Amino acid sequence: MMSDHSETMNSSEPGQITATGAIAQISDGPTTTASMNPPAASSPYGPSNTAASSEEAAVNPLIDEDTLARAILTFCIDSADALLFATIKGAGNAVTALRLIADEQGGTSNRNKLDEMFALGTAKWGRKVNARGMGSFHHGLQRWRERLHQLPSDDMDELKTWFTENGSQWIIGPSSPYWPNQIDDLSIRKDWASPLCLWGIGNPTALTSCPQPLAIVGSRGADDYGRYVARTIAKKAAEQGHLVVSGGAFGIDAAAHWGAMDAMSGIGENESGRTVAVFAGGLNHIGPERNQPLFDRIKANGGALISELCPNTIPEARRFLLRNRIIAALASTVVVAQARSRSGALNTANWAAELGREVYAAPGNINIPGNTGCNWLIRDHRASILTSVNAISEICHERHAPKVMHIDNKALSKPDSGTAENQTKPMIAHRPISTRKENDESFDHPQRQPDDSNAERTDTTLQVPLPGNTAASQHSQGDTATQRRASVQPLPQPSTSKSKPTAKQQKVLTAIRRCRRRGNAATHEAILSMLSTPRSSGKRQSETQNPNDAAKQRGESWNIGKLESELGEMELYGIIRTKSGTVQIVGDHAMNRKNR
Repeated sequence: MMSDHSETMNSSEPGQITATGAIAQISDGPTTTASMNPPAASSPYGPSNTAASSEEAAVNPLIDEDTLARAILTFCIDSADALLFATIKGAGNAVTALRLIADEQGGTSNRNKLDEMFALGTAKWGRKVNARGMGSFHHGLQRWRERLHQLPSDDMDELKTWFTENGSQWIIGPSSPYWPNQIDDLSIRKDWASPLCLWGIGNPTALTSCPQPLAIVGSRGADDYGRYVARTIAKKAAEQGHLVVSGGAFGIDAAAHWGAMDAMSGIGENESGRTVAVFAGGLNHIGPERNQPLFDRIKANGGALISELCPNTIPEARRFLLRNRIIAALASTVVVAQARSRSGALNTANWAAELGREVYAAPGNINIPGNTGCNWLIRDHRASILTSVNAISEICHERHAPKVMHIDNKALSKPDSGTAENQTKPMIAHRPISTRKENDESFDHPQRQPDDSNAERTDTTLQVPLPGNTAASQHSQGDTATQRRASVQPLPQPSTSKSKPTAKQQKVLTAIRRCRRRGNAATHEAILSMLSTPRSSGKRQSETQNPNDAAKQRGESWNIGKLESELGEMELYGIIRTKSGTVQIVGDHAMNRKNR
């Protein structure tokens, strides 16, 4: 199965977007990437030069057209979206996908092209599309188009400024030399979407400074033993030049980041590995606030803070679970330093195992609940036992110097818009940011959509009909069910057995209904808890009971990775949908319980 990265890199249409109405045609043109200087004898990032580092201009790799298109499409989705990822995969690049998605006046021809791209991308992902799946895609397409009209501006330069928080953040996509290629394993080895692009603060070369990074994860409420394990392993790994990845939280995460920077204080920046923190929301919402000195130190020491989500995206519980997949994908080896029975670190370990990463767990006192999760991983053979904090050579590859480059801020500054070589035409007809209302909730919270967003947009110069306008409504009403079916006739037809939920998916649907009957939101964690709880007991399992034990008694085993995979397929086929972090059953499936 080919990754979206390889397809984008091999595309013969790098192109620039030129204005024709609202969305551009693609014309040939160079794709600009940031130039980097070779490592210098001294660096502005070391702890010995923290003051100089704080005065450095923000690192800003230049944004090419494909990366900007990916940023815009990320704005259109609530979180990882398999439907959109399949569409981009079928289109071959994000620019083509965005151009067709935004062309609401293209009529049947546009719809057919989008349907073909979605079906082709899904086929490349090893799946087939039936009528229900195509309907789910059309529903998603409508949402994406509504979100496009909520962009704060239609001018490409203003969008770059907004997406980078006035240049304080950088954005990279698969075409960037700083893109960590191993993250594409999420689309190769799992039926879930890889990030379309990554936002970052700090040095982007940290992401590619080590060919096989080490991730260290664990509970927020770790004790001295857990923090010692995390900090010591991170320090010794960084001393050998390895990149240390974690989530920036309290407890184990913070200990791992500090340990990596301890190594730099001891052996210097030329030999010490960096550290990267991955966040579950926009980078203007990084937290916890008490860890701000840690985040500042990571940036000052040549590390990076990254996220797959747009600025102003609020971290939510479900986004932390999806964030964990990025930590697992970035790493070659994952160490769980200390974890309780329901720690999110176990979710990261599951992602890592399904991605083929090596997983290690530090054993702990069986009488201390904080060690339960790690002991379970070892008992269930889901992780190898970590026998010593000094055994770095057993869990990491050979020692190496970090492959980092020191940033030339002049080379990374904004290109001169007056030169013919660097000048790019706007992607969308110009509409200044100042016309946007500052208190618009959709501007501050990308996952929320106002009920009447079009009323404020009647004076815009955007020429494509907005959702809800008369022309668009008449066109939509003119598309009959027969036309929709005809649009997908040339595509391969799946077997009819795919149109019904599988036995596993029926169990997931039952778990969702159980959540609703108990008055609980059907979040991913709540669904997993229901799947792991025997129905006969009617009670949630205790803190000291392994969720897999109850499942094994019924001849099955559920984990968050397996559940996410089933939910992804169910959403693809229109069986469920996710709204504000809650899974909802769609259509006839919601009535099945009443008909039994």
